[in-house]
Amino acid sequence: MKVNIHELKKKSEIVIDGVQPITLKGVNPLHPSLDCEAHVKGTVTKVGNRYVIKGIADTVVKLLCDRCLEEFDCRIQAEIYQRYSTDPNDDDEDILPISGFEIELEDVVTESIVLNVPMKWLHDDNCKGICKVCGMNLNKQSCQCDSDEIDPRLEGLRNLFHPQSEE
Repeated sequence: MKVNIHELKKKSEIVIDGVQPITLKGVNPLHPSLDCEAHVKGTVTKVGNRYVIKGIADTVVKLLCDRCLEEFDCRIQAEIYQRYSTDPNDDDEDILPISGFEIELEDVVTESIVLNVPMKWLHDDNCKGICKVCGMNLNKQSCQCDSDEIDPRLEGLRNLFHPQSEE
């Protein structure tokens, strides 16, 4: 999606409302490259020789649940804020240079979406995960495995709270 900044000579701001195709790499291990579309809404304003883009990007990304390993759709809303400058001598590293009369939004939208992907991916907060013995998805059905398995390094602590009577 491109924004024509030449329109700002006539107006004080440009309203952005459109769809930006983006490619996310390394987000989902099942899909090395995820193609999705982000709905972008916002404004572009001019301050001196700088242009400021403010807005929201909204998309749905396929992720793997960290507990049960099922793929699910995760809605992500990301805030967009980026400054651009037409001055080639602008030394501020937070400001991106513009050449020509158009600003390409793909990189800015992709970056904001990637930065807002959750750290822990859960399709549901009450996800039961998978059985550590048989590997069955406990959200779909329960298994008959023994769940009282205790780490042998912690076996001594079992008797601390439930001492067996010695006679």
